[in-house]
Amino acid sequence: MTDGVARLHGLSAFAEVASSSTTVQDLVEQVAQAALRLVGGDSASVCRFERSLAQIRVLHNAGDLAHWEKPWPEDETYRLSDFPQVNTTVGGLHPWWTGSVDDQKTATPDRELIQRLGKKRAASFQVVVGGTIWGDIYLTRMDGRDFDETDIATGLSLTGLLSAGLSRLELLTEMSQLAYSDALTGLANRRAADDWLEERLSAPEPFPPVSVVLCDINGLKRINDLFGHDAGDELIRIVGTRLVEMAGELPRTMIARIGGDEFVLLLDGVDRRSVELLVERLAAIELPHSTGVAVGAATTTARPAGAATTKSASRALLRLADAAQYRHKQTRRLSTDALSPEAPPIQVLLPAVQPDLADRILAELAAASDQSEQNRLAIIADAMARAFGAASWWVSLENGDVLVDVLGATVRETTDGLVTIDLVPGHEFRTEDFPTTRAALHGGGYYASLTEGDDAERALLARMGYVSALAAGDRSADGQGYLVELFGDHHTTSGLMVALPLLRLLVHVAVHGR
Repeated sequence: MTDGVARLHGLSAFAEVASSSTTVQDLVEQVAQAALRLVGGDSASVCRFERSLAQIRVLHNAGDLAHWEKPWPEDETYRLSDFPQVNTTVGGLHPWWTGSVDDQKTATPDRELIQRLGKKRAASFQVVVGGTIWGDIYLTRMDGRDFDETDIATGLSLTGLLSAGLSRLELLTEMSQLAYSDALTGLANRRAADDWLEERLSAPEPFPPVSVVLCDINGLKRINDLFGHDAGDELIRIVGTRLVEMAGELPRTMIARIGGDEFVLLLDGVDRRSVELLVERLAAIELPHSTGVAVGAATTTARPAGAATTKSASRALLRLADAAQYRHKQTRRLSTDALSPEAPPIQVLLPAVQPDLADRILAELAAASDQSEQNRLAIIADAMARAFGAASWWVSLENGDVLVDVLGATVRETTDGLVTIDLVPGHEFRTEDFPTTRAALHGGGYYASLTEGDDAERALLARMGYVSALAAGDRSADGQGYLVELFGDHHTTSGLMVALPLLRLLVHVAVHGR
Protein backbone atom coordinates (compact mmCIF):
# COMPACT_ATOMS: atom_id res chain seq x y z
CA MET A 1 0.00 0.00 0.00
CA THR A 2 1.45 3.35 -1.04
CA ASP A 3 1.87 6.20 1.45
CA GLY A 4 -0.91 8.21 -0.22
CA VAL A 5 -3.38 5.33 -0.06
CA ALA A 6 -2.45 4.66 3.57
CA ARG A 7 -3.15 8.27 4.45
CA LEU A 8 -6.54 8.15 2.73
CA HIS A 9 -7.45 5.02 4.68
CA GLY A 10 -6.28 6.69 7.89
CA LEU A 11 -8.37 9.82 7.21
CA SER A 12 -11.38 7.65 6.46
CA ALA A 13 -10.92 5.83 9.76
CA PHE A 14 -10.65 9.11 11.68
CA ALA A 15 -13.78 10.44 9.94
CA GLU A 16 -15.67 7.55 11.52
CA VAL A 17 -14.15 8.44 14.92
CA ALA A 18 -15.13 12.09 14.51
CA SER A 19 -18.72 11.14 13.71
CA SER A 20 -19.08 8.79 16.68
CA SER A 21 -17.06 10.32 19.56
CA THR A 22 -19.19 11.26 22.56
CA THR A 23 -16.75 13.59 24.39
CA VAL A 24 -14.28 16.31 23.44
CA GLN A 25 -11.60 14.49 25.43
CA ASP A 26 -11.99 11.35 23.37
CA LEU A 27 -12.00 13.33 20.13
CA VAL A 28 -8.81 15.31 20.84
CA GLU A 29 -7.01 12.17 22.02
CA GLN A 30 -7.90 10.37 18.79
CA VAL A 31 -6.93 13.28 16.54
CA ALA A 32 -3.52 13.60 18.23
CA GLN A 33 -2.77 9.94 17.54
CA ALA A 34 -4.03 10.28 13.97
CA ALA A 35 -1.81 13.34 13.40
CA LEU A 36 1.27 11.43 14.62
CA ARG A 37 0.52 8.53 12.25
CA LEU A 38 -0.75 10.30 9.15
CA VAL A 39 1.14 13.62 9.05
CA GLY A 40 4.26 12.23 10.69
CA GLY A 41 5.66 13.73 13.86
CA ASP A 42 7.35 12.89 17.13
CA SER A 43 4.88 14.78 19.32
CA ALA A 44 1.43 16.26 18.85
CA SER A 45 -0.57 18.71 20.95
CA VAL A 46 -4.20 19.71 20.59
CA CYS A 47 -4.70 23.29 21.80
CA ARG A 48 -7.71 25.51 22.48
CA PHE A 49 -7.47 29.24 21.77
CA GLU A 50 -9.15 30.99 24.69
CA ARG A 51 -9.43 34.39 23.06
CA SER A 52 -11.49 35.87 25.88
CA LEU A 53 -8.54 35.16 28.21
CA ALA A 54 -5.88 36.00 25.57
CA GLN A 55 -4.23 32.61 25.96
CA ILE A 56 -3.60 29.24 24.31
CA ARG A 57 -4.53 26.25 26.48
CA VAL A 58 -3.04 22.80 25.78
CA LEU A 59 -5.74 20.15 26.10
CA HIS A 60 -3.70 17.03 25.26
CA ASN A 61 -0.08 16.07 24.48
CA ALA A 62 0.85 12.80 22.76
CA GLY A 63 4.03 11.11 21.43
CA ASP A 64 7.60 11.68 22.56
CA LEU A 65 7.13 14.41 25.19
CA ALA A 66 9.60 16.69 26.96
CA HIS A 67 10.23 15.84 30.62
CA TRP A 68 7.96 18.66 31.79
CA GLU A 69 5.02 17.89 29.48
CA LYS A 70 1.99 15.97 30.68
CA PRO A 71 -0.49 14.04 28.49
CA TRP A 72 -3.45 15.85 30.09
CA PRO A 73 -2.01 19.07 31.57
CA GLU A 74 -4.06 20.92 34.15
CA ASP A 75 -2.71 24.37 33.36
CA GLU A 76 -0.32 24.46 30.40
CA THR A 77 -1.04 27.82 28.79
CA TYR A 78 0.73 30.31 26.53
CA ARG A 79 0.01 33.95 25.82
CA LEU A 80 -1.57 34.54 22.43
CA SER A 81 0.36 37.78 22.08
CA ASP A 82 3.66 35.83 22.11
CA PHE A 83 2.73 33.96 18.93
CA PRO A 84 1.84 36.51 16.22
CA GLN A 85 1.63 33.81 13.55
CA VAL A 86 -1.48 32.48 15.26
CA ASN A 87 -4.40 33.85 13.26
CA THR A 88 -7.27 34.20 15.69
CA THR A 89 -9.84 35.37 13.17
CA VAL A 90 -10.84 33.53 10.03
CA GLY A 91 -9.50 34.84 6.75
CA GLY A 92 -6.43 36.75 5.72
CA LEU A 93 -3.67 34.30 6.71
CA HIS A 94 -2.77 30.67 5.94
CA PRO A 95 -4.62 28.13 8.11
CA TRP A 96 -1.28 26.41 8.70
CA TRP A 97 2.23 27.40 9.75
CA THR A 98 5.67 25.78 9.97
CA GLY A 99 8.80 26.90 11.77
CA SER A 100 12.29 25.66 12.67
CA VAL A 101 14.96 26.38 15.28
CA ASP A 102 17.43 26.91 12.40
CA ASP A 103 15.21 29.33 10.47
CA GLN A 104 15.80 32.96 11.49
CA LYS A 105 12.47 33.91 9.92
CA THR A 106 10.78 31.89 12.64
CA ALA A 107 9.74 34.21 15.48
CA THR A 108 11.83 34.00 18.65
CA PRO A 109 9.02 32.71 20.92
CA ASP A 110 8.36 29.89 18.41
CA ARG A 111 12.02 28.88 18.19
CA GLU A 112 12.32 28.96 21.98
CA LEU A 113 9.25 26.74 22.39
CA ILE A 114 10.50 24.20 19.83
CA GLN A 115 13.83 24.04 21.67
CA ARG A 116 12.10 23.59 25.05
CA LEU A 117 10.21 20.66 23.55
CA GLY A 118 13.55 19.12 22.49
CA LYS A 119 12.63 19.23 18.79
CA LYS A 120 13.89 20.97 15.63
CA ARG A 121 10.77 21.70 13.55
CA ALA A 122 7.09 22.34 14.21
CA ALA A 123 3.84 22.80 12.29
CA SER A 124 0.47 24.20 13.33
CA PHE A 125 -2.88 23.43 11.67
CA GLN A 126 -5.79 25.63 12.70
CA VAL A 127 -9.19 24.26 13.65
CA VAL A 128 -12.20 26.38 12.65
CA VAL A 129 -15.58 25.87 14.35
CA GLY A 130 -18.58 28.05 13.59
CA GLY A 131 -16.55 30.55 11.57
CA THR A 132 -14.06 31.19 14.40
CA ILE A 133 -10.63 29.73 15.13
CA TRP A 134 -11.24 27.11 17.83
CA GLY A 135 -7.61 26.04 18.29
CA ASP A 136 -4.92 24.06 16.51
CA ILE A 137 -3.05 20.78 16.14
CA TYR A 138 0.64 21.40 16.87
CA LEU A 139 3.14 18.82 15.55
CA THR A 140 6.92 18.61 16.10
CA ARG A 141 9.77 16.63 14.58
CA MET A 142 13.17 15.82 16.06
CA ASP A 143 15.07 15.35 12.80
CA GLY A 144 14.15 18.73 11.34
CA ARG A 145 12.54 17.35 8.15
CA ASP A 146 10.27 19.82 6.35
CA PHE A 147 6.53 19.33 6.37
CA ASP A 148 5.88 18.86 2.64
CA GLU A 149 2.76 19.57 0.61
CA THR A 150 1.30 16.13 1.31
CA ASP A 151 1.88 16.55 5.05
CA ILE A 152 0.17 19.92 5.00
CA ALA A 153 -2.80 18.63 2.97
CA THR A 154 -3.19 15.74 5.40
CA GLY A 155 -3.01 18.04 8.40
CA LEU A 156 -5.66 20.34 6.97
CA SER A 157 -7.90 17.34 6.24
CA LEU A 158 -7.55 16.24 9.87
CA THR A 159 -8.48 19.67 11.18
CA GLY A 160 -11.53 19.71 8.90
CA LEU A 161 -12.71 16.37 10.30
CA LEU A 162 -11.96 17.53 13.86
CA SER A 163 -14.00 20.69 13.22
CA ALA A 164 -16.94 18.60 12.05
CA GLY A 165 -16.68 16.40 15.12
CA LEU A 166 -16.55 19.37 17.49
CA SER A 167 -19.52 21.01 15.77
CA ARG A 168 -21.47 17.78 16.13
CA LEU A 169 -20.68 17.56 19.84
CA GLU A 170 -21.71 21.14 20.39
CA LEU A 171 -25.05 20.50 18.70
CA LEU A 172 -25.66 17.26 20.56
CA THR A 173 -24.65 18.37 24.03
CA GLU A 174 -25.32 22.13 23.77
CA MET A 175 -21.87 22.80 25.18
CA SER A 176 -21.97 25.58 27.74
CA GLN A 177 -19.35 27.70 25.96
CA LEU A 178 -21.83 28.36 23.16
CA ALA A 179 -23.97 30.35 25.60
CA TYR A 180 -20.92 32.29 26.74
CA SER A 181 -19.15 33.17 23.48
CA ASP A 182 -19.59 35.67 20.69
CA ALA A 183 -19.86 33.96 17.32
CA LEU A 184 -18.36 36.80 15.28
CA THR A 185 -15.15 37.32 17.28
CA GLY A 186 -14.72 34.15 19.34
CA LEU A 187 -14.49 36.31 22.48
CA ALA A 188 -16.63 35.94 25.57
CA ASN A 189 -20.09 37.53 25.40
CA ARG A 190 -22.08 39.78 27.76
CA ARG A 191 -23.34 36.87 29.82
CA ALA A 192 -19.82 35.57 30.43
CA ALA A 193 -18.56 39.06 31.31
CA ASP A 194 -21.40 39.61 33.80
CA ASP A 195 -20.73 36.26 35.48
CA TRP A 196 -16.98 36.99 35.70
CA LEU A 197 -17.52 40.42 37.21
CA GLU A 198 -20.16 39.31 39.70
CA GLU A 199 -17.93 36.45 40.85
CA ARG A 200 -15.00 38.82 41.51
CA LEU A 201 -17.22 41.36 43.30
CA SER A 202 -18.57 38.66 45.62
CA ALA A 203 -15.19 38.26 47.35
CA PRO A 204 -14.66 39.54 50.93
CA GLU A 205 -13.86 43.25 51.00
CA PRO A 206 -11.43 44.78 50.42
CA PHE A 207 -10.47 42.54 47.50
CA PRO A 208 -7.66 42.96 44.94
CA PRO A 209 -8.48 45.70 42.41
CA VAL A 210 -11.15 44.77 39.89
CA SER A 211 -10.99 46.95 36.79
CA VAL A 212 -13.42 47.46 33.93
CA VAL A 213 -12.11 48.91 30.66
CA LEU A 214 -14.81 49.66 28.10
CA CYS A 215 -14.12 50.24 24.39
CA ASP A 216 -16.41 50.99 21.50
CA ILE A 217 -15.65 51.56 17.83
CA ASN A 218 -16.03 55.13 16.64
CA GLY A 219 -18.27 55.51 13.61
CA LEU A 220 -19.18 51.86 13.04
CA LYS A 221 -22.63 52.82 11.71
CA ARG A 222 -21.03 55.16 9.16
CA ILE A 223 -18.72 52.36 8.01
CA ASN A 224 -21.66 49.95 7.67
CA ASP A 225 -23.59 52.55 5.66
CA LEU A 226 -20.68 53.40 3.35
CA PHE A 227 -18.98 50.03 2.85
CA GLY A 228 -21.56 47.45 3.92
CA HIS A 229 -21.96 45.24 6.98
CA ASP A 230 -19.21 42.86 5.85
CA ALA A 231 -16.72 45.71 6.27
CA GLY A 232 -18.21 46.49 9.69
CA ASP A 233 -17.96 42.86 10.76
CA GLU A 234 -14.36 42.68 9.64
CA LEU A 235 -13.58 45.82 11.64
CA ILE A 236 -15.19 44.26 14.73
CA ARG A 237 -13.01 41.15 14.29
CA ILE A 238 -9.90 43.32 13.88
CA VAL A 239 -10.66 45.18 17.12
CA GLY A 240 -11.21 41.89 18.93
CA THR A 241 -7.82 40.64 17.77
CA ARG A 242 -6.09 43.88 18.82
CA LEU A 243 -7.64 43.67 22.28
CA VAL A 244 -6.39 40.11 22.64
CA GLU A 245 -2.90 41.21 21.63
CA MET A 246 -2.80 44.08 24.12
CA ALA A 247 -4.46 42.38 27.08
CA GLY A 248 -2.46 39.18 26.66
CA GLU A 249 0.39 40.73 28.62
CA LEU A 250 -1.76 41.12 31.74
CA PRO A 251 -2.68 38.24 34.07
CA ARG A 252 -6.23 37.09 34.87
CA THR A 253 -7.91 39.09 32.12
CA MET A 254 -11.20 38.45 30.32
CA ILE A 255 -12.05 40.07 26.98
CA ALA A 256 -15.67 40.14 25.84
CA ARG A 257 -17.81 41.66 23.12
CA ILE A 258 -20.89 42.93 24.94
CA GLY A 259 -22.72 44.76 22.16
CA GLY A 260 -22.64 45.62 18.48
CA ASP A 261 -19.54 47.82 18.68
CA GLU A 262 -18.78 47.47 22.39
CA PHE A 263 -16.02 45.48 24.07
CA VAL A 264 -14.98 45.12 27.69
CA LEU A 265 -11.70 44.06 29.27
CA LEU A 266 -12.05 42.78 32.83
CA LEU A 267 -8.86 42.83 34.88
CA ASP A 268 -8.30 41.08 38.20
CA GLY A 269 -5.59 42.31 40.57
CA VAL A 270 -3.91 44.61 38.02
CA ASP A 271 -2.25 47.73 39.43
CA ARG A 272 -3.48 51.22 38.52
CA ARG A 273 -0.47 52.16 36.40
CA SER A 274 -0.83 49.05 34.24
CA VAL A 275 -4.49 49.87 33.67
CA GLU A 276 -3.60 53.47 32.76
CA LEU A 277 -1.03 52.26 30.22
CA LEU A 278 -3.55 49.86 28.72
CA VAL A 279 -6.11 52.66 28.37
CA GLU A 280 -3.54 54.87 26.65
CA ARG A 281 -2.55 52.11 24.23
CA LEU A 282 -6.16 51.30 23.40
CA ALA A 283 -6.94 54.96 22.74
CA ALA A 284 -4.02 55.10 20.29
CA ILE A 285 -5.23 52.18 18.14
CA GLU A 286 -5.40 53.09 14.45
CA LEU A 287 -8.03 51.14 12.54
CA PRO A 288 -9.11 50.88 8.89
CA HIS A 289 -11.40 53.59 7.55
CA SER A 290 -9.56 56.21 9.66
CA THR A 291 -11.34 55.26 12.85
CA GLY A 292 -10.40 54.18 16.38
CA VAL A 293 -11.97 53.36 19.73
CA ALA A 294 -13.33 55.36 22.66
CA VAL A 295 -12.09 54.10 26.02
CA GLY A 296 -13.21 54.43 29.64
CA ALA A 297 -12.09 52.64 32.79
CA ALA A 298 -13.05 52.24 36.44
CA THR A 299 -11.55 50.26 39.31
CA THR A 300 -12.78 49.25 42.74
CA THR A 301 -11.61 47.22 45.74
CA ALA A 302 -15.11 47.09 47.25
CA ARG A 303 -18.67 46.80 45.99
CA PRO A 304 -19.63 50.33 44.93
CA ALA A 305 -22.82 52.13 45.88
CA GLY A 306 -23.18 50.08 49.05
CA ALA A 307 -24.75 47.53 46.72
CA ALA A 308 -26.81 44.85 48.41
CA THR A 309 -26.08 42.39 45.57
CA THR A 310 -23.09 41.67 43.38
CA LYS A 311 -25.32 42.22 40.33
CA SER A 312 -26.07 45.82 41.32
CA ALA A 313 -22.39 46.36 42.20
CA SER A 314 -21.41 45.05 38.75
CA ARG A 315 -23.81 47.44 37.05
CA ALA A 316 -22.51 50.37 39.09
CA LEU A 317 -18.88 49.69 38.14
CA LEU A 318 -19.80 49.31 34.47
CA ARG A 319 -21.63 52.63 34.56
CA LEU A 320 -18.57 54.38 35.99
CA ALA A 321 -16.47 53.08 33.10
CA ASP A 322 -19.27 53.89 30.67
CA ALA A 323 -19.38 57.52 31.79
CA ALA A 324 -15.60 57.85 31.39
CA GLN A 325 -15.82 56.29 27.94
CA TYR A 326 -18.56 58.67 26.90
CA ARG A 327 -16.45 61.61 28.07
CA HIS A 328 -13.58 60.35 25.88
CA LYS A 329 -15.89 59.95 22.87
CA GLN A 330 -17.32 63.45 23.24
CA THR A 331 -14.20 65.39 24.20
CA ARG A 332 -11.39 63.15 22.84
CA ARG A 333 -9.77 63.62 26.24
CA LEU A 334 -8.78 60.50 28.15
CA SER A 335 -9.52 60.33 31.86
CA THR A 336 -8.36 57.62 34.23
CA ASP A 337 -9.31 59.53 37.37
CA ALA A 338 -12.13 57.09 38.06
CA LEU A 339 -9.55 54.37 38.55
CA SER A 340 -9.08 55.30 42.19
CA PRO A 341 -11.15 56.97 44.90
CA GLU A 342 -7.90 58.57 46.08
CA ALA A 343 -7.38 60.32 42.72
CA PRO A 344 -6.55 64.04 42.96
CA PRO A 345 -9.49 66.41 42.47
CA ILE A 346 -10.32 67.21 38.88
CA GLN A 347 -9.74 70.71 37.62
CA VAL A 348 -12.94 72.73 37.49
CA LEU A 349 -13.68 76.15 36.06
CA LEU A 350 -15.14 78.23 38.86
CA PRO A 351 -17.59 80.91 37.82
CA ALA A 352 -17.54 84.37 39.22
CA VAL A 353 -20.16 84.12 41.96
CA GLN A 354 -22.93 86.58 41.26
CA PRO A 355 -22.76 89.03 44.16
CA ASP A 356 -26.51 89.53 44.29
CA LEU A 357 -27.49 85.85 43.88
CA ALA A 358 -28.17 85.22 47.56
CA ASP A 359 -30.17 88.46 47.88
CA ARG A 360 -32.31 87.57 44.87
CA ILE A 361 -33.05 84.07 46.17
CA LEU A 362 -33.88 85.37 49.65
CA ALA A 363 -36.23 87.94 48.11
CA GLU A 364 -37.95 85.19 46.11
CA LEU A 365 -38.35 83.14 49.28
CA ALA A 366 -39.94 86.05 51.11
CA ALA A 367 -42.39 86.70 48.27
CA ALA A 368 -43.55 83.08 47.90
CA SER A 369 -47.18 82.45 48.73
CA ASP A 370 -46.42 78.88 49.79
CA GLN A 371 -44.07 79.05 52.77
CA SER A 372 -43.80 75.27 53.34
CA GLU A 373 -40.29 73.89 53.75
CA GLN A 374 -40.64 71.82 50.59
CA ASN A 375 -41.65 74.77 48.42
CA ARG A 376 -38.97 77.04 49.88
CA LEU A 377 -36.34 74.38 49.18
CA ALA A 378 -37.67 73.95 45.62
CA ILE A 379 -37.26 77.71 45.02
CA ILE A 380 -33.66 77.53 46.22
CA ALA A 381 -32.87 74.38 44.19
CA ASP A 382 -34.23 75.80 40.95
CA ALA A 383 -32.49 79.15 41.31
CA MET A 384 -29.14 77.58 42.22
CA ALA A 385 -29.36 75.02 39.42
CA ARG A 386 -29.92 77.74 36.84
CA ALA A 387 -27.19 79.97 38.25
CA PHE A 388 -24.56 77.21 38.24
CA GLY A 389 -25.51 75.33 35.08
CA ALA A 390 -26.91 72.18 36.68
CA ALA A 391 -28.98 69.85 34.51
CA SER A 392 -31.60 69.00 37.15
CA TRP A 393 -32.45 69.25 40.85
CA TRP A 394 -34.35 67.30 43.50
CA VAL A 395 -35.74 67.93 46.95
CA SER A 396 -36.06 64.93 49.23
CA LEU A 397 -37.19 64.29 52.76
CA GLU A 398 -36.18 61.67 55.27
CA ASN A 399 -38.73 59.03 56.21
CA GLY A 400 -37.28 56.64 58.76
CA ASP A 401 -34.31 54.91 57.17
CA VAL A 402 -35.12 55.96 53.61
CA LEU A 403 -34.82 59.18 51.63
CA VAL A 404 -37.90 59.97 49.51
CA ASP A 405 -37.75 62.25 46.45
CA VAL A 406 -40.72 64.61 46.63
CA LEU A 407 -40.02 67.45 44.15
CA GLY A 408 -37.74 67.78 41.15
CA ALA A 409 -37.24 69.41 37.78
CA THR A 410 -35.07 69.17 34.69
CA VAL A 411 -33.42 72.50 33.98
CA ARG A 412 -31.82 71.31 30.74
CA GLU A 413 -32.50 68.11 28.84
CA THR A 414 -29.25 66.17 28.76
CA THR A 415 -28.20 64.60 25.47
CA ASP A 416 -25.57 62.37 27.03
CA GLY A 417 -27.62 59.23 26.59
CA LEU A 418 -26.43 57.75 29.90
CA VAL A 419 -29.47 58.18 32.13
CA THR A 420 -30.66 54.85 33.48
CA ILE A 421 -32.53 56.00 36.58
CA ASP A 422 -35.41 58.42 36.18
CA LEU A 423 -36.07 60.16 39.47
CA VAL A 424 -39.80 60.50 40.05
CA PRO A 425 -41.73 61.66 43.13
CA GLY A 426 -41.82 58.84 45.62
CA HIS A 427 -38.49 57.28 44.57
CA GLU A 428 -36.72 55.93 47.67
CA PHE A 429 -33.09 55.37 48.62
CA ARG A 430 -31.93 53.63 51.77
CA THR A 431 -29.79 56.11 53.71
CA GLU A 432 -27.64 53.34 55.18
CA ASP A 433 -26.34 52.71 51.63
CA PHE A 434 -25.25 56.36 51.27
CA PRO A 435 -23.32 57.46 54.40
CA THR A 436 -22.35 60.87 52.97
CA THR A 437 -25.98 61.68 52.24
CA ARG A 438 -27.07 60.51 55.68
CA ALA A 439 -24.49 62.82 57.28
CA ALA A 440 -25.67 65.77 55.16
CA LEU A 441 -29.19 65.40 56.58
CA HIS A 442 -27.84 66.65 59.90
CA GLY A 443 -26.87 70.05 58.52
CA GLY A 444 -24.03 69.32 56.14
CA GLY A 445 -23.36 68.96 52.46
CA TYR A 446 -21.10 67.35 49.92
CA TYR A 447 -19.81 67.54 46.37
CA ALA A 448 -19.32 64.36 44.32
CA SER A 449 -18.28 63.56 40.76
CA LEU A 450 -17.31 60.48 38.79
CA THR A 451 -13.75 61.02 40.06
CA GLU A 452 -14.27 62.42 43.55
CA GLY A 453 -16.19 61.72 46.69
CA ASP A 454 -17.78 58.73 48.34
CA ASP A 455 -17.85 55.52 46.26
CA ALA A 456 -21.60 55.12 46.76
CA GLU A 457 -22.36 58.60 45.46
CA ARG A 458 -19.96 58.22 42.53
CA ALA A 459 -21.51 54.95 41.42
CA LEU A 460 -25.05 56.34 41.76
CA LEU A 461 -24.07 59.31 39.59
CA ALA A 462 -22.74 57.02 36.91
CA ARG A 463 -25.87 54.88 36.95
CA MET A 464 -28.04 57.99 36.63
CA GLY A 465 -26.01 59.38 33.75
CA TYR A 466 -24.76 62.54 35.49
CA VAL A 467 -21.16 63.48 36.15
CA SER A 468 -21.40 65.65 39.28
CA ALA A 469 -23.70 66.33 42.21
CA LEU A 470 -23.96 68.98 44.92
CA ALA A 471 -26.10 68.42 48.00
CA ALA A 472 -26.96 70.19 51.24
CA GLY A 473 -29.31 69.15 53.98
CA ASP A 474 -30.70 70.21 57.32
CA ARG A 475 -33.06 69.06 60.03
CA SER A 476 -36.05 71.07 61.20
CA ALA A 477 -36.92 71.73 64.84
CA ASP A 478 -39.29 68.76 64.86
CA GLY A 479 -36.54 66.43 63.58
CA GLN A 480 -37.58 66.19 59.92
CA GLY A 481 -34.58 65.83 57.58
CA TYR A 482 -34.47 67.57 54.19
CA LEU A 483 -32.00 67.35 51.30
CA VAL A 484 -31.49 69.47 48.16
CA GLU A 485 -29.47 67.97 45.29
CA LEU A 486 -28.18 69.58 42.10
CA PHE A 487 -26.98 67.29 39.28
CA GLY A 488 -24.47 68.27 36.60
CA ASP A 489 -23.91 66.71 33.19
CA HIS A 490 -21.11 67.08 30.64
CA HIS A 491 -22.35 70.58 29.84
CA THR A 492 -22.06 71.78 33.45
CA THR A 493 -18.68 73.39 32.97
CA SER A 494 -18.93 76.03 35.68
CA GLY A 495 -18.20 73.63 38.52
CA LEU A 496 -20.86 72.97 41.14
CA MET A 497 -18.28 72.64 43.90
CA VAL A 498 -17.99 76.40 44.42
CA ALA A 499 -21.71 76.66 45.21
CA LEU A 500 -21.59 74.39 48.29
CA PRO A 501 -21.27 77.09 51.02
CA LEU A 502 -24.11 79.17 49.57
CA LEU A 503 -26.36 76.14 49.10
CA ARG A 504 -25.81 75.05 52.71
CA LEU A 505 -26.65 78.53 53.98
CA LEU A 506 -29.83 78.82 51.89
CA VAL A 507 -31.06 75.34 52.85
CA HIS A 508 -30.60 76.25 56.52
CA VAL A 509 -32.61 79.46 55.99
CA ALA A 510 -35.39 77.57 54.19
CA VAL A 511 -35.70 74.89 56.85
CA HIS A 512 -35.46 77.18 59.88
CA GLY A 513 -37.20 80.23 58.42
CA ARG A 514 -34.36 82.67 59.07
